[in-house]
Amino acid sequence: MGRGRITVTPGFLFLMAWCNYADQQGLLLPALAGCALHELGHLAAIWGLGGSVRRLRLTAVGAEIQLERPMSYPGELAAALAGPAANLAAAWLCCRAEGGALFAGLNLALGCFNLLPVGRLDGGRALHCLLSMSIGPAAEEAEAVLDRVLIAFLLALGVLLIGWGGSFTLLLVALWLLAKEKEGKKGRNRSCQGLQKRVKWFLHSK
Repeated sequence: MGRGRITVTPGFLFLMAWCNYADQQGLLLPALAGCALHELGHLAAIWGLGGSVRRLRLTAVGAEIQLERPMSYPGELAAALAGPAANLAAAWLCCRAEGGALFAGLNLALGCFNLLPVGRLDGGRALHCLLSMSIGPAAEEAEAVLDRVLIAFLLALGVLLIGWGGSFTLLLVALWLLAKEKEGKKGRNRSCQGLQKRVKWFLHSK
């Protein structure tokens, strides 16, 4: 059960420097604590299920956990949901503690955001596992359709909110998800052969 290693990209360092400069409300440290808790949830589930982590890579768009070998679909589903579950549990505990409202709110937002069933977010990974277990190779096409529908809805809602005098936050999130979806599509194309092997493994193991 390997613990792997941690690598940090220049983009992550630049993001941290900018956030530290722009942080006027003291949100950076609790937000980082929430992110660390999220990744620890993933790691605990992976190690608990006998998985082995090759590398934890910190980038400007989030953390990436690379495994030594693929997990089964049920195992990957549990590992994907463990991160948001850790955040939601922390939000529930901290909202009851005096002075814990800020940390609770940050964890609630982080957990709910990552449960969106799109792209490479945890919700998207969970959906991928469920679809792969239920419909096999057709999961790839179904995921792509669902991703486009949800992102289009968020983009439209973000534009409407701006028109109603709201903030740009939702629109920026939707654009970020769109970029991640395109990146994930390239990754899925490169790993098509590996996906087919995993589907065959699942069907033969039943």
